[in-house]
Amino acid sequence: MQTRRYLAPVVGTVFVASLLLTSIGTGWSEQFKIIERQKIEREMVWFNGREGDFEHKPFLKEGRVYVTLVDLMRHIKGTILKGPPSDLIELERNSVLVRVLPGESYVLINGVEADVERAPVKHVGALYVPLRFYCNLFGIAVEWSRIEHRAYVTFRTD
Repeated sequence: MQTRRYLAPVVGTVFVASLLLTSIGTGWSEQFKIIERQKIEREMVWFNGREGDFEHKPFLKEGRVYVTLVDLMRHIKGTILKGPPSDLIELERNSVLVRVLPGESYVLINGVEADVERAPVKHVGALYVPLRFYCNLFGIAVEWSRIEHRAYVTFRTD
């Protein structure tokens, strides 16, 4: 009885090994490749210690990080109201209402006009905004790490 109990795993191991050896001859090894990455691509913006998950990749322009308005509001848990009219964009988070006026050099924050340091940019069909400026509109801190080439966005989630 005891020999049967030890014999079954040995037979199973030999069977699996023979399958593996025969599969090597069938061309499986020709389809398998190991490709080494030169570096791991990381997102440029992290939110509350977690790497951002972006529909459209952020980019640097004139020393500023630009992200899409949709990605930004999704990560900071805000709301976007679009149109009508077609160019109306309102952002809301924690009782702060920001009206974005594409092409204008100002926004309205709870009805009060404020100058925009850099205008939104249309790129690949999406509206990109300067990260730090738009985060600051909602009282959200942004720190830039030159060493890591990364922006850290920190905010409360209540």
